[in-house]
Amino acid sequence: MNSLLRKNLEELRSRQPLLAERIESEMAKLEPGDFTVTDVSSGRWVKDPSGKAFFERIADHSLSGDCHMVLGVGYPPYLFKVLRGLPKEALAVVVIEPDLRRLLATFSMTSVYMALPRGCRLSFVVWGETALVDEAVAYNVVPLGIFLFTQARKIVHRGIAEVEGEALSALEAKFWDVVRYRVESLGNSPEDTLLGIRHGALNLPRILEGVDGKDLVRIWKDRPAVCVASGPSLKRNVDLLKGNEDRFLIVACDTALLPLLRRGIVPHAVTTIERNLMYEVWMPSVLEEFPEECRGILLVSQSVSEPITAGRWPGPVFVVGKMDSPADMWLVNDVLKKNTMLSGMSVAHMSMCFAVGVGASKVALIGQDLSFDDDGETTHMEGAASLTPDGIARELAYPRLEVEAIGGGRVKTHQMWYYFLQIFERILPNFGEDKVFQCSERGAVIKGAGCMPLREFMARFGDAQRVPRVGEEDVKFGSAESEVSGILVRIGRAKSDISFCLDVLDQMEEEINRVSAPALAPARRRQHAMKVAELLDRLHGANRALAFIGQSYTHLSGVVIAKTRFLETMEDVREWTKVHLDMVSSHRVNLGFMRQWLDYMEAMLSLNVEGEVSMYRGLRDGDLLEPLGEALERFFESGESDLLSPLGLSISDMLCRVDLERQEGVHPELLWMAAKFLALQGRPYEARRLMGRAYGMWHDTVAPSEVVAGFFIDWAAIEASHDLVRAPQFELAISLLDSARDVMPQWTERIDSLKTQVLESQRRYLDAVKLVPEYDLQRRLMERRNAAQEALLRQDLPRAFEEVMAMEEGLEKYPGDVVPHLRWLSKTALDCLGCDDPQVDAACRRAIDFIWEIRDRLVPLCFPFDSRMLDYLRDKGIDVVEIQVEGSQVP
Repeated sequence: MNSLLRKNLEELRSRQPLLAERIESEMAKLEPGDFTVTDVSSGRWVKDPSGKAFFERIADHSLSGDCHMVLGVGYPPYLFKVLRGLPKEALAVVVIEPDLRRLLATFSMTSVYMALPRGCRLSFVVWGETALVDEAVAYNVVPLGIFLFTQARKIVHRGIAEVEGEALSALEAKFWDVVRYRVESLGNSPEDTLLGIRHGALNLPRILEGVDGKDLVRIWKDRPAVCVASGPSLKRNVDLLKGNEDRFLIVACDTALLPLLRRGIVPHAVTTIERNLMYEVWMPSVLEEFPEECRGILLVSQSVSEPITAGRWPGPVFVVGKMDSPADMWLVNDVLKKNTMLSGMSVAHMSMCFAVGVGASKVALIGQDLSFDDDGETTHMEGAASLTPDGIARELAYPRLEVEAIGGGRVKTHQMWYYFLQIFERILPNFGEDKVFQCSERGAVIKGAGCMPLREFMARFGDAQRVPRVGEEDVKFGSAESEVSGILVRIGRAKSDISFCLDVLDQMEEEINRVSAPALAPARRRQHAMKVAELLDRLHGANRALAFIGQSYTHLSGVVIAKTRFLETMEDVREWTKVHLDMVSSHRVNLGFMRQWLDYMEAMLSLNVEGEVSMYRGLRDGDLLEPLGEALERFFESGESDLLSPLGLSISDMLCRVDLERQEGVHPELLWMAAKFLALQGRPYEARRLMGRAYGMWHDTVAPSEVVAGFFIDWAAIEASHDLVRAPQFELAISLLDSARDVMPQWTERIDSLKTQVLESQRRYLDAVKLVPEYDLQRRLMERRNAAQEALLRQDLPRAFEEVMAMEEGLEKYPGDVVPHLRWLSKTALDCLGCDDPQVDAACRRAIDFIWEIRDRLVPLCFPFDSRMLDYLRDKGIDVVEIQVEGSQVP
């Protein structure tokens, strides 16, 4: 080994130790061989030791861009010259080379790391093993921001591409698979992660009172398990479980529980993972149809799941944190010291991990197709809870591809299922060989899982002894007082950590202001910028939940940070400053949110709360209506609105155990109070739904005007509020305020003031949405509507009409958004037609003519022309035909 090769391998080992170890291992197996090189005028012919010949052209090395992919290292000094030709702003280079001999030749004859621009990272992909590609991505892509690398410039060695095209393409595809996996692993959004933290805090009583994980291992260890998902193939073998429930630990995914129970198959456990109202998809119907059966089923729920899921479950619960999520590990593991487990990204991953985690001897997966049925359209077995119109539409909208099928050939899947397949294949090596079997009998091959029919699995591994249920064994529920004391201590530490993080943010802001100070040389600015980067690393190192929440923003900001990092122009300084101040601002919000829910958990655990909260702890559903109503009345009558008082915490916990949106015997007054309480907690999305039900119950009833107007005003405030992953419904809020004014015109001044606040909030929201290109048209439509509403408040009706008529551009793509505005335009124009103001009258006629001109695009949308508009059109000599549709006159 010559000195250059040794030096390059040392550099590689410091960056990619797994790859360096693999290269050194493979080097010992290589037979000696030489390259043959023939120079010609336009380049060189190269024959490598394996006998492959390729042509290497004299390349143009004038490159630009921040990130680069080099496909093929060629013959030295090809790669060295490519790296030397990179611009000074280059941040990252990924080299893909499937032939180790060519890479070793480059390492032996050139010092590739010395050729890099200062601060540029270099990594290599030589083999397609997931661990090796993960290492390359983790070193070279993740620290810079994944989204930045999606714009990488590709430098292809044409000669190698001609002789190694298939191998190069396969390695490149594997690289992008890992990048996509990393993107998906960022989580849906920072707000989505915060929602999970909120749910974790609200789930605290269920986390502490649930089954002890050690007991589950004790009663189910060494038993065979069958994990039931709801793929189309489930209908082929699910009935084999009937009568065999005692021989296997049966773990059902939430969406598969209803089909099992309808076949008389009662699983031992059901798993649920989603944080966004997955509860609605399966649980209400299951509890309504099979309440007694559910008492004997263990609910295994993620801490991020809707609190009402574990709160309403009539049987034993086991609420766990996601080992895959740093936010969950912070809250459930670090702070609470409670159960966490590997869970992947879907309920099917979770079911498999749960079965393995409790010590199952063998695990069968059924209904785990990860593909469409033979018709290319069917996504789930008939009767699966996830077969909703929205669910089906979402599955059909993903990009399609094909993967290897069970039994040979190919099967159609889509991008998200393929991502789930990757996760299975990443998790399975952790379990050892011969542990998990794909028994779905159709669908995608899961590498690492044995493949056999379910009937064979049952014959080979069925347990002769009966597999017990949780309720039949002596198991521990709840946490000891000493555990609770320890949790309170750790909550105090977590709050201190948040205070430390806020201090670091203060330091960051000071350094950012120094960067943007006038008359400062770029070199001095860069020194302060480096300090900001160091402080950001310190911040993320201090709190892994905050680092996880902030990573999406960091990745999205990578492009701007990269382009402006030299701070050589004032425009660069302004952009860099804005991005970093936004980052500081978002982290302050994140930390404030985390502290809010730490305060909630601390108060919930304090001794002076125990009597109030525990008084109704055993009640659920309808039994809670009376005590909840009384508690809410006391809460609002007191006028203190202390959410962390014993009364406030008791109400919060009761709301986690009753489904007010569906529960029979609920009064609208109770829904209204509960909605206001949820809004005070920062949960307006849940509050909106209760207000909607209350309105439906009150519709066409008589109530005092002040009460009706007050209800509309409260509802409007709730609709106009942000709630993490759910955007405010500004238009509905404005409509509700208009309704309140119609009911109580004497409150017009107050209501107009509220409307102005809503419109200002909507304007700030629209300014933020400008950063998201795919929402551009929707944003423009909302801006038009916002401007129209502001014009109405100024009593400038012509301007309001012009803004609404300009929304025509969105009629093709977003008719549901535009048509209500056109209806309002029609009604208002007719109401004001013939008024004394000539300008307004002319605007009204222009608006009505506009509606008529676009009538052909409105007819399929059943736009209702009322009788006054028809009269106006007849007066203009236009023929109008009326048709009867289901008992209504629809012109």
